[in-house]
Amino acid sequence: MTKTLDDNTDEIHEPALLVAQFIDSLVHAELEDPFEIDLARLYAMPENENHDWQIALEANPYELMLNNPRPPATKAGCLVVTGWAAPIEGAPAPDYAPTSRPSEHPKRQRVRVCIAICDGKIATVMRSSDEPDEVKNMSERGMGGIPDVLEAWWDGR
Repeated sequence: MTKTLDDNTDEIHEPALLVAQFIDSLVHAELEDPFEIDLARLYAMPENENHDWQIALEANPYELMLNNPRPPATKAGCLVVTGWAAPIEGAPAPDYAPTSRPSEHPKRQRVRVCIAICDGKIATVMRSSDEPDEVKNMSERGMGGIPDVLEAWWDGR
C-alpha cells in the first residue's frame, strides 16, 4: 500500500519520488527483515537505461556519499538507510533538541528510509515497523545532514 500526503503534493518532486518508490520496492522484496540492512546503500541510475545501476555500500551513510562520487551521466541517485524513529512531543520549535536519542525513546520504532535525488530535487519514502507494508511518501526534503550531503553528492562537491 502506498500512502500519499495530499496536502503537500506540490512540494514532492515527482521524478525523485518515483525513484525512491522504485528502490524501496526492490529493497523491500529482497530483505527478510525490512528494517535490518548491514550497510547503507547508494544507488546511482545511469542516463542510459541499458546500463546497470551502480550500487555502493558502506556502514556510514555520510562516508558512503563522500567516498563514492556521483558517476558521470547519472540520471538519479537514491540512499537507503535504516534506523530508529520516535515521536516528537508537541510542535517542535526551530531550535528544538530532543531529550533522548530515538533509539532510547519508549515509543521508538525501526524505520527504513529511501532518499532519492533527481534533477537536484529530493524526495523521500519511509516504512516503519508498526506498518511495514505501508510506504509513506514524505512531503518535505527532510532534516539533518543526510539531505545536505546527498545534494553535495549530486552537485559533485
